[in-house]
Amino acid sequence: MKSSELLLAISEHRLYLDGKPGGRILNLKGAALAGSDLSKQRLQFSRLGSIDLSHAILARSSFDNADLFGANLAGANLSQASLVGADLRGANLRKANLEGADLERADLGSGQGVIFVSGERRVRDTPTDLTGANLKNAKLVGVKANSADFSYANLMGADLSGAQLNGANLSGTDLTRANFTGASLRAALLNNARVDEARFDGADMRRAELRNIDLSKASCRDVLLHETDTAQDDEAFRLRLGQHVDWIVSNGARGRRLDMSGASLAGFNLSKVDLSGAKLSDCDLSGADLRGAKLCLAQLDKARLRGCQLAGADLSGASLARADLAGAKLGGAKLGPMAIRAADGRPSGRDWPTDLRGASLVQADLTGADLRNARLEGADFTSADLTTADLRGSDYVNAVLGGAKLTGASYDT
Repeated sequence: MKSSELLLAISEHRLYLDGKPGGRILNLKGAALAGSDLSKQRLQFSRLGSIDLSHAILARSSFDNADLFGANLAGANLSQASLVGADLRGANLRKANLEGADLERADLGSGQGVIFVSGERRVRDTPTDLTGANLKNAKLVGVKANSADFSYANLMGADLSGAQLNGANLSGTDLTRANFTGASLRAALLNNARVDEARFDGADMRRAELRNIDLSKASCRDVLLHETDTAQDDEAFRLRLGQHVDWIVSNGARGRRLDMSGASLAGFNLSKVDLSGAKLSDCDLSGADLRGAKLCLAQLDKARLRGCQLAGADLSGASLARADLAGAKLGGAKLGPMAIRAADGRPSGRDWPTDLRGASLVQADLTGADLRNARLEGADFTSADLTTADLRGSDYVNAVLGGAKLTGASYDT
């Protein structure tokens, strides 16, 4: 877009905001405006979905209630900008400068990205990326930021009271004097975060990871740290687990197959539990401990397993299509085929491959994992560690392997 065309469109948008003749709402969806200077502009209610404003100068501009769905704002200067009620789902704000910005009630939840697997259009959740962003003294009151990535960001003095940060990644973040009063941080990652003088009064931090964090330096009045009604402690759930095991050992003759589709098991300790064949589609298992668990032939389509501990887990033949395994620890996990047996228990001669089509394995640890014959079409292995992994026989057409470590991996040439 030429600068003259952009200036005209912005001037028409001002007329629209003022209710004057000739006004027209600004629609720059998908426009390439990297590095542009749009500081001190009135861009409320504008339509800027998927726009590229990376490294743009947007200081003191107003984006209140604007559509910035999936926008690229990496490295942009948004200091003192107003983004009240803006739609920033799935946006890239990596290393953006948002110091003093107002994001009250903004939506920073996951967006949806489109990928193509063997010519078939697929939609995958894309968390909002604020890695390394500067949010010092920013106002984030009441924001929706579930699963957002704030790792290594600067949130000194930021106001996140009443924010929804369930499953968010705040690892290594500077939270000095930040206000989380009444915020929901269930299953959030706060490992190695600095919390000096931070306020967590009345916050829900159940199942949050708090490794190398000193909460004695923070205010934690009435904070919820321990789950009182988790599935692990709930007698009914333990009974269902028992029924599922009975269903497994009796080959379906007794007991009942576990169905937790769409449920939340985020942060649960399910290590070494036998969940073979369980229905866990669209289940939230973010941050859960499933080390050594058996998930053979389990249905985990579209499940959320971000940051999940799955080292040594047996996922042979499991269905993980479009699952989110970003940052998951899968070292030594079994993701190879599952041998199918006939009704009489004899080998049928058929194998059932693990299905990871369209799954996100960004920055996942798959060292030494068994991925033989797995269906990997359209899977995203960006920056994943596949050192010594076995990929022989796998179908990884259209798989993304940018930055992946493949040292010592076995795969077909």
